[in-house]
Amino acid sequence: MFKKTEDKRLNINGEDYPYTLRRKRYAKYVRLTIEHDGALMVTAPVTYPVFLVKRFLLSRARWLVKNLTKVKNNPNIFSFKHSESQIKEYKKQTRTFVLDRLNYYNQYYNLEFKRVAIRNQKSRWGSCSSQKNLNFNYRLCLLPSDIAEYIIVHELCHLQEMNHSVKFWRLVEKTIPDYKFRQKRLKKI
Repeated sequence: MFKKTEDKRLNINGEDYPYTLRRKRYAKYVRLTIEHDGALMVTAPVTYPVFLVKRFLLSRARWLVKNLTKVKNNPNIFSFKHSESQIKEYKKQTRTFVLDRLNYYNQYYNLEFKRVAIRNQKSRWGSCSSQKNLNFNYRLCLLPSDIAEYIIVHELCHLQEMNHSVKFWRLVEKTIPDYKFRQKRLKKI
């Protein structure tokens, strides 16, 4: 659970880099992430002093500048803003595609799921809950269909294996033998 969120700035070589500092009660370490839209997010334990957070960020200044530049110069599918009507249409297209592919691939797995939700997620393509609900990002319809199918099969296989063990990947490989190749392509999007 988040205790507190603060907007801060970090100066590297005379240039200001805004970041959000989230204080998490159960965090043990400082964690740095760059969101898909280029926003800088730092998660730290509640009692961790701000000056040590800044020291941590400065120790990673070279990595930060390089990767922030990369994100800003190569916007990905998550950084594009869509209107409400576009989102509604994409959700409809994605739902049709997902249900069709789930029916097709589940012939091979015969797994039981409860609900399929199409959501406006900021950084995930899909997820599977322990209650056997499948969730997918509405942007799936904007991906090449073979990569979208990989994501659908990935989440479908989590109904049987709620981890990324060898057993899980063998399950994925049953219908997507080139899953590693598709996975690499997905990471570049």
